[in-house]
Amino acid sequence: MELYYRRTGQGEPLLILHGLYGNSDNWLTMAKRLSGDHDVIIPDLRNHGRSQHHPLHSYPQMSDDVLQLMDSLHIGRCCMIGHSMGGKTAVHIAARAPERLSKLVVADISPINYASLTESSPIVTEHLNLMHTLLKTDLTRFATRAAIEQYWSDRMPEATRRFMLKNLQQKNASLTWRINLPVIARHLPHILNGMDELTSERQSPIRVPTLFVKGACSNYLPDAIFPFIRKIFPDAQFAAISGAGHWLHYEQPERFYEKINIFLKKNH
Repeated sequence: MELYYRRTGQGEPLLILHGLYGNSDNWLTMAKRLSGDHDVIIPDLRNHGRSQHHPLHSYPQMSDDVLQLMDSLHIGRCCMIGHSMGGKTAVHIAARAPERLSKLVVADISPINYASLTESSPIVTEHLNLMHTLLKTDLTRFATRAAIEQYWSDRMPEATRRFMLKNLQQKNASLTWRINLPVIARHLPHILNGMDELTSERQSPIRVPTLFVKGACSNYLPDAIFPFIRKIFPDAQFAAISGAGHWLHYEQPERFYEKINIFLKKNH
C-alpha cells in the first residue's frame, strides 16, 4: 500500500510511526526538532490520516507498508521511532528485518497482549469505551467540530477530545472521519494484542539498539514487563518521562526530545 507521508530535514533517515487514531500531523513539531540531524519521514499508517483505507489492518500489513515506503524512497537502513500502535509496528519490522534499522525508539508500548494482563485491563476498557463513543457519534447531526466537542464533553477527557477532533475533516459542508473507523473497530483486538506468535518464532534475539521510553504516569509500559522485553531485546535501554502519560511526546515534548536525541546521537 502506498502511504501518504511528510518529509523534512537532512541527514540520516529517520521514520516516525504514529499511534492509534493518530497521523503525521501529531509529530510535525518533534520532526522539526530532529530535522537538523535527520531526514525525517512521517507516514500516515493505513486507515489513518491521508493514507488509503483498506479492509485489513494488522501489524504484518502495516510493517509491510512501511518497508515498501522505505524501498520507494531508496532507504536501505534508518532510525525509527514508533509510538503505541506505531511502536508495535516498528517492533515487527525489527523482528522481521533488523538489518533495515540502525536504531529504534519505542514510545510507551511493549510487545505484550494487553488484554491478557489484569493490571492492564483499564487500557482495554478505555479503548473499548472510546470506540463505542466514536461509533455512536452520528456526524450528520453536527455542523461543526465545536458541536461534536460539546457532545463528547461528558464522554471522554479533554485531552482525548482534542486528539480525536483532529480525525475529523470538512467535506462538502459535512464532517467526515479521516480514520477508517469501522475497520479499526473490527481489528481493535488485534491492535491491542501482543506479538507472541512473532517473537516466539525467533531463533535469535533482536540486536537493534533500542530505547523503550515510558510515560511515568502511564500504565502501558510497567516496570514488570522489562524482563520480558529483555528476552526479545537483550540490549534494550529504558527511560521514563516524568509528568507524562501515554501521549508523552505531546504532554512533555522537551523531556521526550532530550531523551531520544541523546540516544540517537550515541554511538553503539
